[in-house]
Amino acid sequence: MKKRLSVQDVAADLAVSKKENAERWKTAFNEFSDIKQEITSINNTIKMATFGVFSFIGALTIAVVTVVI
Repeated sequence: MKKRLSVQDVAADLAVSKKENAERWKTAFNEFSDIKQEITSINNTIKMATFGVFSFIGALTIAVVTVVI
């Protein structure tokens, strides 16, 4: 037959679980911070690439218009 847990057993298990969960959340928040930094870096790269593409298209348009006129 299965042993019935006492209040002290449950409290001890809960304390261990609480400590483990706190450590997991600490790790998760550190990972979230790293992910946020990576997203910011990717956004900056996309902005620079977009600016570069539009600058190239603008320069190409000016060159074409200059040759045609």
